[in-house]
Amino acid sequence: MLNCYVGTKTARLYNSATGEGYAMVMIHGDEVLVSTTPDFSSSQRIAAEFRGRHGYVKQNQLKQEPDLEVYFIDVGQGDATFIVTPGRKRILVDGGIDNRALGFLVWLYRLDQPGNSVDIDLLVLSHADSDHLRGLNPIVEHPAIHVKQIIHSGIATFREGVRGTTLGDLDASGTFLVTRHDRMADLVPSELSADFRAWRDAVVNEDCDYRAVSAADASWDIEDGDIGIEVLAPHLEPTPDGGSGFRWFESKSQTINGHSVVLRLTYRDVALVLPGDINIPGSKHLLSVPAAAAGLSAQILKAPHHGSHEYHVQFLEAVRPQVSVVSSGDDPDHGHPRANFLAAVGRVSRSPEPLLFATEIAATFVETGDELPADAPGDLAELDFSDSGYNVLARRLFKQRLPGLINVRTDGHDLFAARRVNASYKWESYGPHRAAPHPD
Repeated sequence: MLNCYVGTKTARLYNSATGEGYAMVMIHGDEVLVSTTPDFSSSQRIAAEFRGRHGYVKQNQLKQEPDLEVYFIDVGQGDATFIVTPGRKRILVDGGIDNRALGFLVWLYRLDQPGNSVDIDLLVLSHADSDHLRGLNPIVEHPAIHVKQIIHSGIATFREGVRGTTLGDLDASGTFLVTRHDRMADLVPSELSADFRAWRDAVVNEDCDYRAVSAADASWDIEDGDIGIEVLAPHLEPTPDGGSGFRWFESKSQTINGHSVVLRLTYRDVALVLPGDINIPGSKHLLSVPAAAAGLSAQILKAPHHGSHEYHVQFLEAVRPQVSVVSSGDDPDHGHPRANFLAAVGRVSRSPEPLLFATEIAATFVETGDELPADAPGDLAELDFSDSGYNVLARRLFKQRLPGLINVRTDGHDLFAARRVNASYKWESYGPHRAAPHPD
């Protein structure tokens, strides 16, 4: 079988070569398997396979080159972004608070089928808040998922009373957080918070490369020549005693959010910025570095801090996105995304037709109709990986929330975006939108 990809905004997988009815609607960049080399100029349908379903697709709706694929996963109140590069490298940034990101991977790579597995080439923990961290544990621990390397901000979380703060110790002036870890061996397990100790145990058992990054690292190589990854934050500063540390932003929450790992990924004419939960003080700190400020420009933005009121207008103006995605949920209800953030990110768009998605707004619980045994548990917490039904249930639970998944695809020149809907046309889809340069 030959790998091809949908080259139009949407395409149908027809039931027959003559086009009587269709089984699926596919979106730009979806991978399609065909048995013969297509004539990309022909409207004739050829036999094809998509996600295990067989049918027929028009040849002129296919192309040879894969896209950069970005999946903003509906994890409720939290963050999880999955990226597949044109060279088929896989990057996961954050994991939400529960098993929904794992369910997405089980669904995408059919890990409920015996023998299937997937490699994560780079896993990024933007910062150690629970709504970004906890959902990574079951992914790292899953026997069919192999994580090759992990990068993080260097800020761990500690039990109350064992350090000067729950993020570690401050310098004598109280201006800088000076506790920073690179490897797990730098930490004393008994000092860690429950969440971070569980994370530490998962990483140690996976035995993968694990290291802290900062803006001093400048870039990160994913071994895909078409992809560039720049590390824009966090920024370490020299301390009065000759060491280095993170500037303390008034409180634990302000500091851990403000020093999130901020990444900018580029593919040809298109850039994507993933800013974690960077807030107003963190954004001002980042923008105080001229090179970082100039490097924020991007067509695609994952909204900082779930579209909260803690946004900095100048940060958004430096990005000027065309496509923005807010990852948020209503449990607990923090009022995200905030109305003023939605207005601000629309106002600064570099495009006359900006696209703004929110996983919470898109999310709709849909009964899938998948058959499960009558005694099957309704919660993954009642099972462990050794149970044969774990992956089946994980896939089913994710499919129920599939409409909350925001898909963004690009060939490096044009942008496409889509989400599932229940109407007959199956997708709310947009594109092609030409990647626009940053306004002068």
